[in-house]
Amino acid sequence: MEGHLRKHSPLKDVRFIIAVGSGKGGVGKTTISILLALALSQEGYKVGVFDLDFYGPNAHLLFKDATLSPFKDTEGFKPAEYRGLKLMSLSFLVSEREPMFMRGPLAGKLLKELTLRVIWGPLDFLILDLPPGTGDIFLEMLQVFDPDGFLMVTTCHKLSLADSRRVLTILKAEEIPILGVVENMFGLFQDREVFTQFLKDNNLHLIFSFPFSQDIAQAESVEVFLEDEAYGALLKDFVSSFLKRVFRIH
Repeated sequence: MEGHLRKHSPLKDVRFIIAVGSGKGGVGKTTISILLALALSQEGYKVGVFDLDFYGPNAHLLFKDATLSPFKDTEGFKPAEYRGLKLMSLSFLVSEREPMFMRGPLAGKLLKELTLRVIWGPLDFLILDLPPGTGDIFLEMLQVFDPDGFLMVTTCHKLSLADSRRVLTILKAEEIPILGVVENMFGLFQDREVFTQFLKDNNLHLIFSFPFSQDIAQAESVEVFLEDEAYGALLKDFVSSFLKRVFRIH
C-alpha cells in the first residue's frame, strides 16, 4: 500500500507532497508549515495542509477561527477551508483534552485509513506537518506518503541540530529528497558557527531564516503575517526561495 498509495487514493490529484519535519519539538515546525501554505496560496497555488502530529495536532489553533472542522459524508472527509487553504488535522477526530496513546502499528493503520478517506481534490501542494522525532510513526508516514521533498525546521541551538542529524540519516536511508533547512528563531541563540558547520557537513541548502520576534511569539494567530506589511514581505521572500528549490529539484 505504500509506494502506490498516491496513485490509487485521493492523493493522486496532488502535484507535490512536501513533508515538514524536525528532530525536536518546540522549534516552530507547525507554524512554518502553516506559513508556507499561506504563502503558497497567496501566490495562486492550490494548497492543502495535513496536520499529522500524533503527539499534539494543533495546526488549527494558529488561525483566528479555531472552530474549523471538516465535512464528513459518505465519500469521506472534505477538509476544512480557510483563507483559500484546505486543512485536515488529527485534532478534528479527537478531543483537545484526549491524549493520543498509540503505538506504531495502530497509528499506521489509522494513518492509512484516514489518508484514503480525505478528499482533497486537485492540489498543487499538500503540506504534511509531521510529528517531531525519528520514531516508527514518523517512518511510517514517510513510507505512506512518499513525499516529493522534505523541509527541515530547526533552530541553530546544538540540541536541535543534534536531533536534526538523526532525521537526516533516516531521510537518506529512505531516499527522500531534502529540499533544505528553514532556520527558526534566528537571533535567539548564539550558535551561528555550529549552525553553519551543520549545513556544510550535511551539504544542506538554507532556504530561509525566520527571525525571532516577541510580537510573533505572542500573536494569537499566524495571520499577523498577512496583516503586517513587513511580515508579509518575509513570507514572500520565504516562498520565493522555497519555490526555486522545489522546481530546481523537480
